[in-house]
Formats: sequence, C-alpha cells, structure tokens
Amino acid sequence: MLLPLVILLVGLWERQRGADDWAEFAAEHDRLARVVADLEARTPRDGRPDYRLQFRHDGKSYGGPLAVVKAREARDGAGTLVAVMEWRRRLPPVAIAGGGIAAGLSLLVLLAGASLGRLGRGSRDALVRGFSLVRRLLPATLAAQILAATLGFVAVVVFEAGLLVQGGLSGDGMKLLGVAAVAVGATLLAAGGALLGLRRALGAFAPDPLTILGRPIVPAEAPGLWRLVEGLAGRIGALKPEAVVVGLTDGFFVTAGPAALEPGGARLSGRILYLPLPHLALMRGDEIAAVIAHELAHYAGGDTAYSQRFLPIYAGVARSLDAVAARERHALGLLGPSLRLGRFVMERFHLAVRHWSRVREFAADAAGAGVTSPEAAARALLRSGAVAPRIAETLAAAAEAPDAAPPDLVAAVLARTVDCGLDDPARHLEAEQAHPTDTHPPTRERIAALGQALDPDLLSAAGLTPPPHAIGQLAAYFADPAGLCRAASADFLGAVRARDAAFRAELEARAAEIGPEERVLRANHRPRGLVLAAAGGLFALAALAIAVLGIPGILPREATVVLATALALAILMGGAGAFILSRGEPVILVLRPEGLAAPGLDRTIAWDDIADLDLTGNHTGLVLRVLLPPAVPWPQRRPGRPAAKLDPKRRIVTLPLPMPRGLNLRSFAGLIATYQVAARARTILAGNATPATATEPAREPERTP
Repeated sequence: MLLPLVILLVGLWERQRGADDWAEFAAEHDRLARVVADLEARTPRDGRPDYRLQFRHDGKSYGGPLAVVKAREARDGAGTLVAVMEWRRRLPPVAIAGGGIAAGLSLLVLLAGASLGRLGRGSRDALVRGFSLVRRLLPATLAAQILAATLGFVAVVVFEAGLLVQGGLSGDGMKLLGVAAVAVGATLLAAGGALLGLRRALGAFAPDPLTILGRPIVPAEAPGLWRLVEGLAGRIGALKPEAVVVGLTDGFFVTAGPAALEPGGARLSGRILYLPLPHLALMRGDEIAAVIAHELAHYAGGDTAYSQRFLPIYAGVARSLDAVAARERHALGLLGPSLRLGRFVMERFHLAVRHWSRVREFAADAAGAGVTSPEAAARALLRSGAVAPRIAETLAAAAEAPDAAPPDLVAAVLARTVDCGLDDPARHLEAEQAHPTDTHPPTRERIAALGQALDPDLLSAAGLTPPPHAIGQLAAYFADPAGLCRAASADFLGAVRARDAAFRAELEARAAEIGPEERVLRANHRPRGLVLAAAGGLFALAALAIAVLGIPGILPREATVVLATALALAILMGGAGAFILSRGEPVILVLRPEGLAAPGLDRTIAWDDIADLDLTGNHTGLVLRVLLPPAVPWPQRRPGRPAAKLDPKRRIVTLPLPMPRGLNLRSFAGLIATYQVAARARTILAGNATPATATEPAREPERTP
C-alpha cells in the first residue's frame, strides 16, 4: 500500500503547487499585457522611433521600437506558460485519483484475501468457492490497480517535467526531460505488457494429463490384488478405483484426472490407483493394506474431486501473477504492489489448503488404521521411508547403465535390501510429500495422530530387513508376478533408453550449432570513422564559406576567430575519422570450437577451462571477464597487441572490447553462450556421458491433497 499512498500524497502536494504556479504565471501574464498596452499606447502614430519607451526583462533592457517587440514576445511567452500551467494544474487530480484507487484496491484485496482464506479453513467447499471468486476477480483487480497506479505515476512525472519549460529548454533541461520521457515510456510499456499478460491469463486452463510410468493391471492379471482393493474400498465406504496401475517408480497414490501411461502413451481417465511393485515386495501384508486403504480414503473424502476442481483455479491464479512478475523489473517498481498483493492472496489460500491437506491426511491415516491397526499404519509410514533409499539406489544404477541392468529390477531391489539392510526409519520422521498446492504432514506428526509412540520396538519392526524370499508374497496379488516384474523392468529401462536417446539427440543438435570453422569478430569502428570524417568535412565547408563570404553583422576579428575554430574542428574531426578508417576493423576476438582467442593473449582459452564468465557493457563497448581454475595454464600478454588485464592472484582475465560488428551486448552474450554449450555437448558426447538426472525418467505425479 505504500507506493499508491505515496502517489496519492505527492498528488495532494502537487495540487497546491500547481494552483500556486498557475496563479503566479497568470499574474505575470496580466502584468506583461498591461505593459504591452501601455507601450503601444505611447508609441508615436507617425512611425518615428521613440527611445523613451523602455522595457526590461530577464536582466536586459530594451528601448524604442525594440522595447515593444520584446514586450510582446515576453507577453506571448508568458501566455504560453499560463496555458502550460493550466494544463499542468489538471494532472494532480489524476495522481490523487490513481493513487487513491490503487490504495483502495490494495486494501480491498488484503481484506478479501484474509477473509476468504479464513472462511476456506472452515470448509473445503468454501475454499474452492472463494478461490474460484479470486480466480475470476483477481486478474481484473490487479489490472485496475496497475492502470490506476500507472496513470498516477505518469501524472506525477509529467507534472514535474512541466517545470522544465519555465526557463526554456536548456541542455540540462533537455536531459531531464529525456529522463522523464524514458521513465514514462518504460512504465507504460511494462504496464501494457502486464495488462496483456493478465488478459491472456484469463483464458481457460486445461491441465495436462498426468504422466505415469507403469502399466494397467486388470482383475484377471491380479485377482488377489483386486480382491484386496475392492474389499478395502467396501470396508471404508470408498469408491472403487476404475483402473489399477503398477510400476517401479514413485510411491502409492490415487488420481481422478486424465493420465498418460509410459511407455506407449496409453490414456486413462477416472479413478486410478497406482501401486509400486518394489514396495509390494518389501512391505508386509498389513502395511500394504493400511497404505492402500489410506489412498482409497481420499476417494471416500472426495479429495481427488477436490483436487480436480482446485488445480485449474490454482494454475489460473499462478499464471496471472506470472504475467505481472514478467514485467515487474521494467516498471521502476510500479508493478511491485500488485505482485505482492497477488502473492499475499496466494499465501492465505496456501494456509487454508495446507490445513485441509493435514486434516484429510490424518483422516486417511485413520481409515488405514481402522481396517488394519494403528500399529500397522504407523509401521507402514516408517517402512515406506526406510525402503525408499534402496529402491532409489537400484533404479539409479540401472539408469546409469541400462544395458547392464538385470531383467528383474524388483528382485534386484530385494537383493540390495538384503545385502545392505533398510535405512534407519528414524532418519525419515520429518519427511513430507511435495504437492503443487500443499504438503503432507511430517511422518512424526502422522504417527502421533495415530496414537502410537515412537518407541524402539516400533522403529525396530519398521526397519526389519525382509527375507530373501519376500518377493514370493507378490504371488498373493498377481497371477504371474515374475513376468509382471520383468515387464515393468523392461518399461523402466525402455524409458531410460528413450530419455538417453533424446538427451544425446539434444547434445548432437547443440554441438552442431557450431561448425568446425572459427568465427572472427571485428571492431565496429567504421560508422564512427565515417561520422567523424563527415563532421570534419562539414566544418571544412563551413570554414570555406566563412573565408569566402564572411559573416554579416560581426567584426572581422570575431569572424577570424570563428574561421579558426571551424578549421580546427575540421582538422581534428576529419583527422580522427581518417585515422579510424585507416585502421580498418581490427580483430577483437576469435571464437573457435575449442575456445576463444584474443589478440592480446598468447594462448587460446579453452571453453572447458572457463570456471565462470562475466560480460558487462559500458560507453566504449563491453568488458569480458574470464575466471580460470588454478590447474589451467595461465595466459600471458602479447606485446604490441590490444590491452588485456591479467590478475594471476584472482585468476581473472579481463578483456576490454569494442562492440563487435553486427552484434549488440545481448546477441554477443548469446553467441558466447552458444559456443560454451556446444563445447560442453561435445565433451559429454566424447565421454559417452548420460544425463545426470534423477532415477525416475518420468516426472513426479500430482498426488491428491
């Protein structure tokens, strides 16, 4: 609220100043009008000059007919200033209205966001209704606030710029006027861009299908699993899932939106339950039942339907704030209040969403405990965290070398777990599950809500290493567990290979952006030389004209001074232009596939040897700073070449460069980045490197709150 209030207060201050300035100039105009009328009345009618007529203005005195002329000029100038001040007097109300409207909207949004967020904590339906209202009204409110604040700011700046016409547009006045014009122009452009972005953000949002790395399992393939799921759904009064998907990655989750299965891209919709095969092999039967009942309880509580309603609203508001944030930096801080207001509203709703997330997670945990036991539900929470590292390690090793991976990664996970044991469950007590709009409560709080004490017996039971034959318990769920595990492993490895192939193709495309030939960058001196030479020629022509024709109305001695000055400028500028043109366009930098070479250095700096690179612009061109690691050979200056500043202590090479021909600062920076990326891509390709990403080739699914 501070910035709108500042605009409002400045507008109030300017209103009084505007009235006073107008009154002062109007009084001066009236005085000059009376002076002109008096001089005209005293002017002889026969046309004879009367040097008794006197007029003094701006420290100068005029007599005779010139006094009347100068008085009229002063009167007309004062009239112009009065008109300017009259127009200027109308700007403070615009600033007052703009600041007041912006401040009022800020207060309204603050109160509405706090109130709707508090109501949302009382009911999830109220939360969705309130957030839906915000989704519809917030972009328009932000747009109105941006428009009001922008108009108020522009009115303030233009009001102050109007003072520059009072004493005539001197050199300093023109500079200040230019600064004001740039400030107003930048603000208007940024505000206009933000308004257009907000308009686009109002469009409908259709969430992308959730990508799941897994395969659907029909009842014939998993009769035991389907009996368990349907039985648990009936016991807790939840809707049955319409599809069950199994895979190797992620944890247990449910969703009710569209999903795309990988590999293959098969589409599913409706209620989907995802089960990770490694967890089914490493966890006990009552733990699995507790977790599945927990997930099905989200259907009983309407959590998935709530998520489907909430996600588009959340994304729409986020897009509105992104539209403002994208322009904030270019608006001299004027969009900051609107952006902070939007973020405040989001924070209020985040708190409400987090509240309901915790409530529903605790309710789902209770449902899981109700069909098994509180001890089994607590043990399931702890064991999920304890088995996760062994699963991640096995899948990471397979992702690093998919061709050497075993055909059954579930069996490999079990073997690794038997060899290494499980993680200490106590290390995962503060674990939370990430979600686009909330976070699940920490494991410690969820166990406490189940009424279970974190005693050594519970932690020991949760961390017990499964026996080597534990994979046999999958037979209770699936008709062909070994075949299913191999098929799921093949899906995972196929996704890894597809990811690696896409990564390699991207590397090859990046490497191909730079050909084997070097690119020579030259200084852009020619335009400067031409301008100086042309200016020297103009001064030479002026000197010739003065020498031949003279200058009417000034003394010969003064004409000689002007002639000498014109000749000196002609020689100075023409000589400088000729010197610059004679130098041509020297090489300033050579970009090669392996590195960059500067004329002032005795060696090429390899792209892979650069630890960091910084590029800044200045009035003469640009400055390139390169940081080299200690192990890299240190370059030396080449005598008689352009200067290069070497700082061996800090390992920084500084290259002052003129602006390269055909490039500006942005395009030059992009060119350097292209060479760096291409060099890095070639290095990775030469080493047959694979992408250093997470073990899961598919993105993290969006779980229900």
